[in-house]
Amino acid sequence: MVPATTVSQHESQSDRQRRFPWCLPPGPTPAIPRKGVLVSDRQLEPISPKEAIDWYLEHRHDELREATRRTHRSGLNIFRTWAEEEGLDNLNDLSGRNLVAFKTWRKSETDLNTVRLNGTLGVVQRFLRFCETIDAIDEGLAEKVPLPNVPPGEEVKTEVPEDEQVKAIRDYYDRFEYGSRRHAEFELIAEVGIRLGAVRAIDIEDVDLERLVIHLQHRPENPDVYGTPMKNGFDGERIINISPGLTQLLDDYISHNRNGATDQFDRNPLFTSYRGRVSTTTIRRDFYKLSRPCEYEPGCSHGREVEECEATHSKQAQSCPSSFTTHPLRKWSIMSQLDAGVSKEILSDRVDVSVPILDKHYDQRSEERKSIRRREELEANLEQYAMTDGGQVIEENDEG
Repeated sequence: MVPATTVSQHESQSDRQRRFPWCLPPGPTPAIPRKGVLVSDRQLEPISPKEAIDWYLEHRHDELREATRRTHRSGLNIFRTWAEEEGLDNLNDLSGRNLVAFKTWRKSETDLNTVRLNGTLGVVQRFLRFCETIDAIDEGLAEKVPLPNVPPGEEVKTEVPEDEQVKAIRDYYDRFEYGSRRHAEFELIAEVGIRLGAVRAIDIEDVDLERLVIHLQHRPENPDVYGTPMKNGFDGERIINISPGLTQLLDDYISHNRNGATDQFDRNPLFTSYRGRVSTTTIRRDFYKLSRPCEYEPGCSHGREVEECEATHSKQAQSCPSSFTTHPLRKWSIMSQLDAGVSKEILSDRVDVSVPILDKHYDQRSEERKSIRRREELEANLEQYAMTDGGQVIEENDEG
């Protein structure tokens, strides 16, 4: 595991200011007491990769969400590890050739697809743009980061559970584990299509069982403690409608199976463990477990010996080829709602995603499936497309 940088997520603002005097209110910038390197009309000031990374994370601390800060910290720790292996202790010496070498090293160290590699290099590029502003590297070097072209097939992930698998899981939980936490989590995403973070963020008070709605609210993190934010911030707040069946399921879960724990903010989470609000990791594990075929039907659909299969162990459930987590089910839900006739405009608000993104990343129905749905719409709204029987239009008052 790559060690974390020395910047603490729980460090107070005053401590950060003492460690990073350049972040104080406007005033003379403290000089680094080392000999500079003159490049054209700019003088580069020596700085180590580790120190520059600390500066960057501090500089962007207040503008980035905690999840994004973790992503940047992780990517830059990878860059720092490479720099240490290469003996690069002064960013002044970084070159375009080094950046190509870093990309090659990263690809050889782990089996990354192009999308993930592009993500790491994108973080490094943003970091290097910052380094240009503090005279740590040559101007224009950040634009030399070799970002790969992401093939269209890799940019859009296509994994979606089959209708039969979703139905089998529902049938099993309706019969054998009705009202459990996993059952409620699964049905909420399968019916509505909300994100994992939104599921985790719901409080008991957000669920209005009488009006059949759930209020999704953005309760963001502060600089020291991670809260329950919506992905799109306050723009992601909305009221979602739920069916009577899902309402009854949530009521039964709350009444009989919910652990009464509160979270660190003394709020009452909808989904809990004995420790309080469930983590995103816990919800993912719930999904990996419930989506294994041996969980809801006899035997193994992959021909494995169930007694010997590592995926039967809770911590290895993700190793089952059929297991999936929340995002594939979100896609399945969106596609199912489109098939049921929900307009993209209404669905866009319901699942908090723009119509163009919905088209590109979520609507993965086959062209034949889309055509069938379009014909149903035409038959319902245009007289010339009315249902026919043997070539004859069926009039509304026909009998028999």
